[in-house]
Amino acid sequence: MPNDNAELPPTIHLGYLPDEIIVAHLRHARETIRFVGPGLSLPVAKVLTERWYELGYRAVEVAIDADAELCRIGYCDGESLRLLATTAAALGTRILRQSGIRLCVLEIDGERIIYAPTPRLIEESDMDSAQVQLAPSQGRSLEEQILSHLNQAPCPLTESDVAEVAENLELSPPQPFDLARQVHVLSSKFQFVEFSLTGAALARKRVPVPKDLLGLANDSAMRDLLQTTYKLIAKDDEVSGEHLMAGRNEIEKRYLKQVIGYGTVIMNTDRGDFEKAVKRLREEVERFQKKAEEELGEAIEKNCARVIEQLLPNIVKSPPRRWGLFLGDAPSEGDCRKLLEEDLKRAYGSAAKHLEKIEVRDVYKNITVEMLHDQGFEKAAEKVGLLVKNNAEEYDAAKTRARE
Repeated sequence: MPNDNAELPPTIHLGYLPDEIIVAHLRHARETIRFVGPGLSLPVAKVLTERWYELGYRAVEVAIDADAELCRIGYCDGESLRLLATTAAALGTRILRQSGIRLCVLEIDGERIIYAPTPRLIEESDMDSAQVQLAPSQGRSLEEQILSHLNQAPCPLTESDVAEVAENLELSPPQPFDLARQVHVLSSKFQFVEFSLTGAALARKRVPVPKDLLGLANDSAMRDLLQTTYKLIAKDDEVSGEHLMAGRNEIEKRYLKQVIGYGTVIMNTDRGDFEKAVKRLREEVERFQKKAEEELGEAIEKNCARVIEQLLPNIVKSPPRRWGLFLGDAPSEGDCRKLLEEDLKRAYGSAAKHLEKIEVRDVYKNITVEMLHDQGFEKAAEKVGLLVKNNAEEYDAAKTRARE
């Protein structure tokens, strides 16, 4: 039996309709709800889904544009899209997706309300918006009443549609704009990043030997021996830090591009995964710092003892002059060993100090307008597969306004 309200002319709001009024209309529905528009705000979508469950899946019909650009204006909301899609799937029905919608039509039990969507990131809605009434259109389903060119006809809103919008918004989040203030904008799909792991290559560290100790090795064989053995620790030691360096190198290989002469760049699409990988590397460094101090201390002490045994015979024969005040005229081997050990321990340093210097850094920098026009940069980027013109653009745009 047709609803009597279907004979009423529609109410048309000439201004933006606040969410509170839309919610009030939804709560008054007793039989059917039908909505066509660019999208819905999250508060309105939550109430609509509640009513959908209450009235039943056949009682509610929805057709929306579901476009990321409209979300950036504030006509719709990425979270509301996901909520509506999830609700439709749970009820065993569907939502229609229709491109190009820029006006909202809400039908409650046959009574139609027509209004403009609120661009929430640009303007606010007005509780006192004007209204006008027009003659109503007659029955048929919502899908049948949407007339469009064949290639723009309504189609089901799919999970992949929602995921695509969500991914697009994540890469380029919505921003509030002041249309009266124009600025020159440089937009790029990549950034420079300074990524480093310092202090972790413990096996590659060379300990500086005091010059007066090295000078005691008179033959070349001894000098070669000192050059190969006077390291902080051995490369094959468990606390060498090589696994940390390998992890760092793998992250660089997977996500970064080295533009020779300019720096390292990362694509915006890779930044999320890159940051997760860097976080895991930091956590690995922290675990290494906590558990390695005792083992590293033992490794340093062992390596230091080897060097002492190599240097001590020459030290006893000809001690450094600066030791004169401590040794006297007839220094013993024990006295020389003690002073040599003190010198080398100062040179080696403590395990804790070496470990606390291990640091992971990732600092981002945006490309500049000047670099966008630098042909040298463009050519260097092309060598690593980065086409600058395809991944960066400049234009005039509205300046963002502060959020309240």
